[in-house]
Amino acid sequence: MRARGLLAAAIAALAPVLLAAPQAAYAEWPERPIRLIVPWPAGGGSDVVARTFSQPVSELLKQPIVIDNRPGANGGIGSGLVARAPADGYTLVWVTADTHAMNPHVYPKLGYDPRTDFAPGGLAGYFPYALIVNTSFPANNVAEFVEKARKEPGKVTFASWGIGGSAHVAMEMVRAQAGFDVLHVPFTGAAPAISALAAGQVDSMIVPMSVAKAQAEGGKVKILGLASPRRFAGAPDLKTFAEQGVPVDAGTWVGYMAPAGTPDAVLQRLNRAVATVLQNPQVRDQLLKMNVEPAAPQTTTEFKAFVASEYDRWGKTIRAAKIRAE
Repeated sequence: MRARGLLAAAIAALAPVLLAAPQAAYAEWPERPIRLIVPWPAGGGSDVVARTFSQPVSELLKQPIVIDNRPGANGGIGSGLVARAPADGYTLVWVTADTHAMNPHVYPKLGYDPRTDFAPGGLAGYFPYALIVNTSFPANNVAEFVEKARKEPGKVTFASWGIGGSAHVAMEMVRAQAGFDVLHVPFTGAAPAISALAAGQVDSMIVPMSVAKAQAEGGKVKILGLASPRRFAGAPDLKTFAEQGVPVDAGTWVGYMAPAGTPDAVLQRLNRAVATVLQNPQVRDQLLKMNVEPAAPQTTTEFKAFVASEYDRWGKTIRAAKIRAE
């Protein structure tokens, strides 16, 4: 019995050392290049922001961040790869509201759980979304759009880049809030959806501000309002939905996550680098020019809680609209 007591005491004494050992091993992280999985096509909005933001992060970490585009399943393929990657800090994923707040409710066989398979790195920014219509559509603001949709239930059409994507779910969120009925016309990507809208084949679409501004400046669409709780510094004259009687937040966001089990020392160093970059005026100006709102720095705990709240918020809309993709 005395021997057992001594053994238990020895194990208890060693426990803090054993727990600290993995963290100490990563005190010098990173010691080699980091792979960042961007689960979207190269050249798209999320990809461009990931590359822009990761450059100053890599400079702070003193190691290259190598972008690896793995598109498919609305960001699900690339995210799944990271969920199964070694938890050593050398494989990260560029997450969005699509990958971590919408997909789990849309795809029954997604292959990962955003609540348990990932560890938080840092929130980088927000993509404010706007409602656009083709130039011949008889509405010049959100109130007129809602009025027409209410008068002609199911006749007003809206495009998206696929079932369960943010363009689809965002409109469902607006529809539920404002109380109207519209017809969803899904396309196989953003480009054909926007082309159809500009050609007058569909009436409307909710898209990131980067897309909305480019199309409006080219005279192809009209912007009716910003689906955000506050005005965007990159387009200060554009009224929000809330200012036009429909309080809704239908934008998405981007940031870094790692596989679950990644040492806290790694996550905290990554988080500090993200926070430092977010306070860089040049980076903030770059993001605003790309129509991305820089995030306020968050701790890893705050970022994890934010993603959990977004999971619940978008999930409520998806379940109510019965959105499923097989």
